Amino acid sequence: DTSSSSTAHLRKMADEDQPEAGEVLFCGMTDWKQVGRGKTEDEDTFPNILEPTRIATLKGVSIAKVCGGSAAAHCMAIAADGRVFTWGRNETGQLGLGDVDNRAAPTEVKALAGIKVVDGSCGKSHTVVVTADGNAYAWGSNKHGQLGVGSIARTKPKEDDNRLVPVQCSVSACGAVACGAEFTMWICGDDGRLLSAGLPQYGQLGHGTDGEYNMATSSVKLAYEAQPQPLPIAALAGRKITKVASGHNHTIAVDDQGKFHTWGFGGYGRLGHKVQKDEWTPKMVEIQGGDRNLCPPDCVVAAGQTTSWVTALQGQMYCFGRLKTTGDNTMYPVPFLDLQGWRLRSVACGATTYAACGEDQAITWGQGAGCGELGYGPKGPKSSANPKLVESLGGKHVIQVACGIGHTLFLIKPSDADGLPEWEPPADAPPAAAPGGKKRTSAAPKKGAPATKKGKK
Repeated sequence: DTSSSSTAHLRKMADEDQPEAGEVLFCGMTDWKQVGRGKTEDEDTFPNILEPTRIATLKGVSIAKVCGGSAAAHCMAIAADGRVFTWGRNETGQLGLGDVDNRAAPTEVKALAGIKVVDGSCGKSHTVVVTADGNAYAWGSNKHGQLGVGSIARTKPKEDDNRLVPVQCSVSACGAVACGAEFTMWICGDDGRLLSAGLPQYGQLGHGTDGEYNMATSSVKLAYEAQPQPLPIAALAGRKITKVASGHNHTIAVDDQGKFHTWGFGGYGRLGHKVQKDEWTPKMVEIQGGDRNLCPPDCVVAAGQTTSWVTALQGQMYCFGRLKTTGDNTMYPVPFLDLQGWRLRSVACGATTYAACGEDQAITWGQGAGCGELGYGPKGPKSSANPKLVESLGGKHVIQVACGIGHTLFLIKPSDADGLPEWEPPADAPPAAAPGGKKRTSAAPKKGAPATKKGKK
């Protein structure tokens, strides 16, 4: 039984390759209703966090992975014991908590109780996770079939299909997932098949079409045929995909031969094919050095709104796309010299911001919105065209980074979190439970009361 064999293999991999656990730090905007839309409406209750800060409701919870997405205005943290915590914008149920109320405080997704989650990703209005036994669950907007549950349910013709609690995706033996704005990619099986579902508008599903059709017979009104059933990408048949990353409307995939492929929206050169052309099927990217310069098994891959990032030989980071808000586009992979010589563990992209970690440093850069998402502190700049060290994390071991719109997450070695500032989110949801199921004893401020930011000890 191939499925049983794949599931057993995934369990073994999960047991043998336990990720390093840490504590979550956050910086950026906490008024999730306004993220990406305007200024904070109530700065006393929802302050902008200007430097990496501990979240009081997650203290004592050992976190294995932080998850974001270039189009996401919500966050997810996966605990070492497999529990899932979400917070942020929730207008389509993308937090999986059974309602559409925004959350300032990380809140456990109780519907996944007893299920060990090992990986996840956040889209614009949806969230997908992968479990240790190879299943996948999704929640939030299913308007374009991006949850991969096989169908789109509508009780009324113009009503969107929002799933407020996790539903199981129509995939099996899944090992990793990546969410674009309104589509999803899954790596499945021992053979590394890549499956996709959701919006095909720019060819980002990789199936040779953008799904465009005319809704009206008498006038031109274009729409795009949703794909709710995850389907293998035929153009990658025979290639074992080991890494995948999705930006707003494009995807990067690395195979076990060290080659990488891109497809989807081609604007600004983000696909690295030297032309601004959409690709409806995966196309291998030519990188300087060719077969002498391949992506190693532990390569780092990331995709932003308009950019792509991948490490090749000796950990050299290559990038392409619209790297800065001003200046020329980079139409093919070029070495990103600002990070040359770094042993990068993780790179992440927001819409216009970036974060990376390596050695005992964390680096951020990009066009910030002025809400502290780069973590430079109250006296630091709001934006930085070039990578800049996050001073408060100097000499500290950052395990992983994740970005979204208006925020950045850092997963830090627990002992290195001591002495960093701490924030107590408003109590708009029950606080996270510490290991062993014990509730935190320190109560957060009541809803509507001013939030407090604790100073350095």
